[in-house]
Amino acid sequence: MDLLSLSIISLIAFLPSLIYMALIRNTERYEREPWFAVVRSFFAGASLGIVLAATLEFVATNFYASSFTLLREYEFIARYRKSIDAIVLAAVIAPFIEEATKAYGIFTSRRYVDEIEDGMVYGASSGFGFAATENLFYEIAALLRGGVVSWLMVSIIRSLSSALLHGSATAMTGLGYSLKKFKKGSLLKGYLIAVSMHSSFNLIASIPIILKGMHELFYLVPLILAILYGVMAFAHIRKKIRYYDRPPRRG
Repeated sequence: MDLLSLSIISLIAFLPSLIYMALIRNTERYEREPWFAVVRSFFAGASLGIVLAATLEFVATNFYASSFTLLREYEFIARYRKSIDAIVLAAVIAPFIEEATKAYGIFTSRRYVDEIEDGMVYGASSGFGFAATENLFYEIAALLRGGVVSWLMVSIIRSLSSALLHGSATAMTGLGYSLKKFKKGSLLKGYLIAVSMHSSFNLIASIPIILKGMHELFYLVPLILAILYGVMAFAHIRKKIRYYDRPPRRG
């Protein structure tokens, strides 16, 4: 793969997430967040956030795999090992670790959180940055394995589903941070809401893996549901930002 091809792929992987970041930032009508702080949160999620997640997931997955040997005698577990592995990775390991590491992007810009909705903006920005890098990896793999058609399909599907989910989920961690800062809520609660959103989305996306061998048309159902989930989550976050957005007090 030459430099020009990599540049085009990177642009296509990052552009949707950058657009989503801008839409979230501009959802605020009053006292919008400074661009440099929003972009900093984005690239914090896209860099250290995803590196930490990859490292911790590697450790957690290996620990899970080694501990699984203690349960080899159970026939049910032996029979459905691959499906159980998929569920554990999708619904437990990935959501808990990734939502924790994506929160790093919130703290890089915490000094600018002076309104409740601000935490949502920075949380979403970090989540979209994480999604951009993750999508880049998936899209390169799709291109190398399946060619241009496979790459385009993966690019479109992930841009409309998982990218929206990553930003929307981490926005809830950001909301928890803001509420805690103003003594009106809990960071842990926001984080657990983000984890539950991420986990339920991953379960939907994992249906074809868990229930393999079904008719090809069956795979369209979880795909459509995943896209709807991402779009609805994104719309919900924008609605929450508008709810908390208030004009500055005078005098």
